[in-house]
Amino acid sequence: MKKKVIGVLLATAMAFGLAACGNSAGGEAVKQETEKAEEAKAGTKEEKSGEVTTVTLWSFKAEDNDPTASSSRLKKLIDDFNASHEDIQVEVSFGKTYDNVVTAIASQDTPDLFDMYWQYASPLAARGALYDLTEFVENDAEFEKADFLERVWDLCTVDGKIYSIPNLASSSFAVYNKNVLKEAGWENFPTTFEDMIQCAKDCYDLESTSMGMNPLSPWLDNVLWPSMTEASWNDADGNPVFDSEAMRLAYSAQKELIDYQGGYAVATGWESDFGPARGSVTDPILTGEAGFLLLPDSAISSIYNAGVEAGYAYGEDWGIARVPGKSMFTAAVYEMNAKTKNPEASWEVMSYLNSKEAMTYLAEGEKGVGALMPRKSALDALLEKEGVCDALKEVAVLLKEADLQSFPMSGYVNEYLGAIGNNMTAYMEGTMDMDTAVSNIQEEVQAAADAFNGK
Repeated sequence: MKKKVIGVLLATAMAFGLAACGNSAGGEAVKQETEKAEEAKAGTKEEKSGEVTTVTLWSFKAEDNDPTASSSRLKKLIDDFNASHEDIQVEVSFGKTYDNVVTAIASQDTPDLFDMYWQYASPLAARGALYDLTEFVENDAEFEKADFLERVWDLCTVDGKIYSIPNLASSSFAVYNKNVLKEAGWENFPTTFEDMIQCAKDCYDLESTSMGMNPLSPWLDNVLWPSMTEASWNDADGNPVFDSEAMRLAYSAQKELIDYQGGYAVATGWESDFGPARGSVTDPILTGEAGFLLLPDSAISSIYNAGVEAGYAYGEDWGIARVPGKSMFTAAVYEMNAKTKNPEASWEVMSYLNSKEAMTYLAEGEKGVGALMPRKSALDALLEKEGVCDALKEVAVLLKEADLQSFPMSGYVNEYLGAIGNNMTAYMEGTMDMDTAVSNIQEEVQAAADAFNGK
């Protein structure tokens, strides 16, 4: 479409150039012919502009009357796109689940685009359900792939091909009570894994706390802890290999800490009691019930606002730190239906929704408190924005600087994580030993890998 418009403009420029070079009579004749040609071209352009391509987008976001909500911001971007494009119009539907999308794209060409979480790309690509976006991403200079956090593309690539475009970034950080750590003998948050475990024990030993750090709060995280010990879930050839010294350390350290603080029942009971208070004026970090917790970035703004309300100052009473080792990373993504009849138009929409300008706008977040985007330029803009809390700005800096690691892309991600969760929960409870848990996981995941690969 762009080439056709450029062709019209070049032809127009050539016609006017020829008219200017002739004598007055000849010039007038050329002028008349040019005007006729322009009228014909204008008519053709109008006819072409009447050919509207409709691109359908399904989103898992829920509709919200709050204009700052993520769905409302997406709707505004689409309204702006539609207002500035006569030839392409976007129709968006909200509240679409994974099952809604998978059922639809299995048999039809709508939706053209949809959003979901990263881990579904491999099984969907294996079924031929996703459009290969590699050439679009690599050849569209305006898209600026290099502006994205480098490791985010690990969550978008299957067998060397790009099937997803990241639209939201997320990681986890240590949120700690500075006064509790200081009382326990720690002036700063620990920078090594071993020191972090010791710091948690020291905080628990204080009479003022009920928990140093609870590995089960907010949940048993099967990605973050192995990232901190720099464990790998696969070997160099992509085969599942769960049994390693680093992986065993990630889980044995959690069980050691759980047992030190009273056992599995105490840890789960503590989360039941204090989990609902997270992000409120009685948040266990703000009140000093715990020394620190490892929390997703989505919890930061609510803790900050609660702290302001209750008189707990960020930077004085509580703080945020990068976790030891590597930081885990996850993302939400856009994908394109392999059956779309309009790949070029769909890419234009996808590129627009993930542009620097769009992500800078989306980074303003709900209520204007900020949101983390996978573009570095959007994170930079967040740092300059008024109204975004200092805590989230620090998270944005940490996200840009962190050594990030994500769970490996495969067609059996859910089966892998499910096997880890089931067996390692039994290990934490004390109903299964480490060797059995590791062996079970390896066996179950290998079976899932073989099934996916048709063995």
